[in-house]
Amino acid sequence: MKQLFLLMTFLLMPLTLLAQEEREIIPVDWKEIKKVAEQDPQRIKNLVERMSAEKLDTTMTWQERILAFYGHSYIAPNSDISEEADLDKLMNEKKYKECLSSSKEVLKKNPLSIKALQLASYSIVYMLRDSTHHYDVSKEEGQIYYNRMFRIFNTMAKTGNGTKERPFYVTSVSDEYMFMRYYLDLWNISKQTLSDNCDVIELKETSKYYSNKEIYFEITRVLESYEQLFK
Repeated sequence: MKQLFLLMTFLLMPLTLLAQEEREIIPVDWKEIKKVAEQDPQRIKNLVERMSAEKLDTTMTWQERILAFYGHSYIAPNSDISEEADLDKLMNEKKYKECLSSSKEVLKKNPLSIKALQLASYSIVYMLRDSTHHYDVSKEEGQIYYNRMFRIFNTMAKTGNGTKERPFYVTSVSDEYMFMRYYLDLWNISKQTLSDNCDVIELKETSKYYSNKEIYFEITRVLESYEQLFK
């Protein structure tokens, strides 16, 4: 997958990676987001639609992007583990057409599913490389999914810097690994532990985008989802 990641950066021009530059950090205010989700869910739906548009809506503020991505987890279900496993299975079996189709179905329910966006764009890259078949796909279509995925990554990066004091905020464990691999280019992990409301991941190797040996993810929403699931 890392080789394909490098291919993607060539075929689908990535957006600028900003994860560790000196910049304003906006931590997620879960209480306020949950309040908006309960009192005005349509506001979040409208923001999700704007964030999912083919072209970047440059009028959206960072606060609006954060409300769209993190608030969406309260008004619509995230992709569940079985859905993501099915998508991974199709990709591993090199059933790229089926993987693209299934990813699109997931995106109908959750247009901000990082896993579905990643596999949709990767499926298209593989299909474009296949000289033995003619697929009705284009680089431009893959770019749309890829750009939306990086919009989400840029939003996640705005919430922290990966330290204990300023962790990155996530809504699922899967998003932690997607963010590390495809945004920070971190692939080699030593171990993962839980500290209060944070996942702490120790790294065997750093990258030019992230130089610390540990990376913290704030998982309040993940713990809430697990609690609701087991209830």
